[in-house]
Amino acid sequence: MSEGVKLFKLDDECGVDNCRSKRYYFDNALLYCSEGHQHVRPRLKTQDDEADFGTQGQKTRQTKETWGKASRIYHGQKALELYLQAYQLILWKQCYTLIHILGLPAEMEVVVQDIWSLRLREVDAGFEEAVFHSSQETSKPDTGSQGEREGKERLSRSRNIPALIDSLGTCYLGMILLRLPISIGDLHRWAYKEDIPYIRAIRFVPATMREKLPARYLAALDTQPDDLRKTIHELALFYSHHFEIIFPPLNYPLLLFKYIRDLALPLEIFPAVRRMAELVDIDFTFPQSKIRQRLSFSPEMALIALLVIAVKIYHPFDAIDRHPRSLNDPGTLATDWDRWCKLQKDYDSRDTARGKLGRGNEIKITESDSFNLSGDQVDEYLDWFEKTFVDEKRARKHPRGYPEQLLEMFPTGKPAGSINTSVDPELERQKDEEALQHKLRTVQGILKMRQVISDDDADLTREPVNRLGSYYERYRKMEDLSCTAKVFHETAANLVSIKLHSLMVAVMQIEHKLLGWQRRQREAALESDSDGMRSQQASEDFPPDFEAVSASDSASMDEDFAMRVHAGDQ
Repeated sequence: MSEGVKLFKLDDECGVDNCRSKRYYFDNALLYCSEGHQHVRPRLKTQDDEADFGTQGQKTRQTKETWGKASRIYHGQKALELYLQAYQLILWKQCYTLIHILGLPAEMEVVVQDIWSLRLREVDAGFEEAVFHSSQETSKPDTGSQGEREGKERLSRSRNIPALIDSLGTCYLGMILLRLPISIGDLHRWAYKEDIPYIRAIRFVPATMREKLPARYLAALDTQPDDLRKTIHELALFYSHHFEIIFPPLNYPLLLFKYIRDLALPLEIFPAVRRMAELVDIDFTFPQSKIRQRLSFSPEMALIALLVIAVKIYHPFDAIDRHPRSLNDPGTLATDWDRWCKLQKDYDSRDTARGKLGRGNEIKITESDSFNLSGDQVDEYLDWFEKTFVDEKRARKHPRGYPEQLLEMFPTGKPAGSINTSVDPELERQKDEEALQHKLRTVQGILKMRQVISDDDADLTREPVNRLGSYYERYRKMEDLSCTAKVFHETAANLVSIKLHSLMVAVMQIEHKLLGWQRRQREAALESDSDGMRSQQASEDFPPDFEAVSASDSASMDEDFAMRVHAGDQ
């Protein structure tokens, strides 16, 4: 407003951008308020109309116009389409990172795009079906409460809407189709170490899209407690049921070699795992039926459970001396589990050994943990929190009425002279590989050779000779695990990002299958045996279960099982 302009007062407030000014002026026949807001509609009467003739002296009350503010948040089909666009953007960013940073093949993007396009069909069909059923329900008489109707409507609409965890499951199924030796644990660690976009993935969506999404869609793009293994299992069943897609089996030879390498186990255990998988007909494919599934039906759960069983047979955790029959037995080398546990603990604490919080551990911090953090760890956590949760551009653009002086007292950036807590992911991966190589060389260097006693030499000894597989232990509860056994089981569970209890359940289920196979073999041998005395002796040696620690009949059964596995390998 230029100086010298004459202002006049009106009863109406300006109202533009919540302006409460009542002083106005004219400029070039246009009406402006004292703050410079232009008004198109006239606020002054310049002359009387013919319809107003004779109305002087009458009192009238002017009704204020309600200027409704248009909602910027989308609803219904429009909100769903915007959510799917935001979700697809996150999925594309994940594929881009997997290909250009983590080194996966470029075909990954095409395969994931095809899988996602199939999912979109069901999302659209599910929304149309929900709208159709809701229109039918409106024509029927109201038999339930309003809360029940709204709950059913929300359930029908959100049944086919993908969650954020489904993006990782979609990427994993693309890896399965390409037969890549990538485990669920690898994908889970990449996500929580932020090697790929997942933690607070909503921050990767442009602000113009976030502002128009409803709250439930914003929450769906935020990080929630998840079970990646269960999500992948349900997605495989989804594509199998709706599109009859049969996913190929795991590339388990390479994946098994990776497990053995990460656990620093002798390579001789590799053929024993493959032989046990053949004995119980495990092909490491996803199940096709939607009946209740066991944990061992998951391909990676079955693979890691078989590996644990092979370790318990050929490299047990107790101190009982066992002797192979020849140098070709898989258990000729013995593992020093005490040294192995120490090396594994040093390897697991490599990120936190020098007082660091460790990348990927920030999201696990709780209120009670915050009291035990050091100064450097607090700085590291706050840097991560600022990067993940604070939108500095939005804070500057919409200060929520706080004065600029107050905002400057709590700056969001790092102060001058502070220590840089950022970590180069590529450099960290190189250090992880070097630490793994060091663990491998050290464990291989402390392997001990077991004394070989052949069957002929065993007949000459007066005391019984314990063979590989004797006194096999079954752990039904976590309390049954010894110190070394617990460390190994926890390491194996973390390798595939599952809980210790889930791994123990999967191991017991595979052991039950192996026991059933062994019983069938014994029964077939008893039926084909024509010698009654031998049949009676065999039936006496046949135990009902793997109860292994003290029963001599169980020991003989487990020795026989180890012999059969080794004979199959040869």
